[in-house]
Amino acid sequence: MDLMLPRLNALRDSADEEKAAGAQRRYLTGLSGVGVSVNGGADGLGVGVSVNGALKVDAKALGMGVSAKSDADMLNMGVIDSAGSAHVVMSSQDKVIVGYWLVRAALNVALSRGANKNKLLRGTGIFEDALQHHSLLSTKQYSSLLVNVQSQARGGDVSFLLGGAFASQWLSSPLNALNACENVEQLLLQLTQRQTYRWCSLPLCQFQRFENADQIMLVPQFTGVSRKQLQFSIEVAFASIVALMKSIANKRIRLSFSFTESRPRNIADYETHLGLKLSFNRPFNSICIEKDVLRQPLELTAESNCSAESNISLEGVVRNSATQTKDGASIELQNRLSLPDFVRRYVYASSNTQAANIGLPELAETLDVSVATLKRKLKEYGTSYRALCEEVQRNHALLLLSVHKVSNETAANAMGINDLPNFRRTVKRLTGKTPSELRI
Repeated sequence: MDLMLPRLNALRDSADEEKAAGAQRRYLTGLSGVGVSVNGGADGLGVGVSVNGALKVDAKALGMGVSAKSDADMLNMGVIDSAGSAHVVMSSQDKVIVGYWLVRAALNVALSRGANKNKLLRGTGIFEDALQHHSLLSTKQYSSLLVNVQSQARGGDVSFLLGGAFASQWLSSPLNALNACENVEQLLLQLTQRQTYRWCSLPLCQFQRFENADQIMLVPQFTGVSRKQLQFSIEVAFASIVALMKSIANKRIRLSFSFTESRPRNIADYETHLGLKLSFNRPFNSICIEKDVLRQPLELTAESNCSAESNISLEGVVRNSATQTKDGASIELQNRLSLPDFVRRYVYASSNTQAANIGLPELAETLDVSVATLKRKLKEYGTSYRALCEEVQRNHALLLLSVHKVSNETAANAMGINDLPNFRRTVKRLTGKTPSELRI
């Protein structure tokens, strides 16, 4: 990735402007949170690209949809060239989650742990007798359901059971299409990076992917999840990924996990559902997988014992229940990206430009809404532009200093910070530690 910038400059100087634009989009896409390769150089650690002095950060460049290719080298994905802001889920009340199987799994787990069904659905706007295979839920509805499950179901392992329950229904849900994956890399790509599968497996979680020479690191980022609900949601997401990969691959995939929290009392639950490769008090919540594991072929689960529901395809669900916006426009689910996730990608892509006036007004213009509307929509999700900016900056600083242990000069340049004193103050404010302390 760090070799792309000179090539961009050469293309820009050539008469072939179309090639230059295409190269720019590919470079920016690879660095905008879909997949980031860190090779140690300042360019490789940077994000964003400036063309003719102006930042090009538009909706199309930020990955509204992901084209999944089967080639082994395609974990850095291409981006579907879609009409930008039309594919951002602007409201937490927009119905984009393929929720039938998720709701059934949540109810089954919670009821088995002593929850009351009426209380579980209270305030969610979900009615069990109205649930159909093509039913769509909003982020607000689904988040409310998980809050109720967390508060009412008894036991420290409820989050892990919930993740496993979501995964157990994969063959009878739209996820059955994942049976076509040929190796671990393809499966991981589909589960953690494609928006299509996000909306029927982990709708509140989007993974940001980083890589170095030896491994892939997946850092979860959540939408519509409160601080109180965060650890529970992390456990659900991690357990679901483990169980899904095991069920689809028909074997346990070697993964390791890190948590920012201290070692929990119920460590046995973590080991039972996630495995033994666990670390706590770490800079990131993350899933790590060695690159040699990615190349392993899959021994796919036989479909002979599938229920009649297993014939339901994701394409069929999308076609029969396309999301309706407030003006009645039909939008395909595979191109939808939640507003907080879009903001994160925008901030990350623009962080290395060192250009002035890249902020909330420019983002609102990109999305074709007013600044006031954008603030209100983010507030619906329980967040703000400033909070998302600080989250992105914090993760970027931790990646550079704690994981890759680069110098202050390299890290500051990658983060778009002009002077080292300001860089040190920023890192201390975001992480509570100095750059030197983070490298330990």
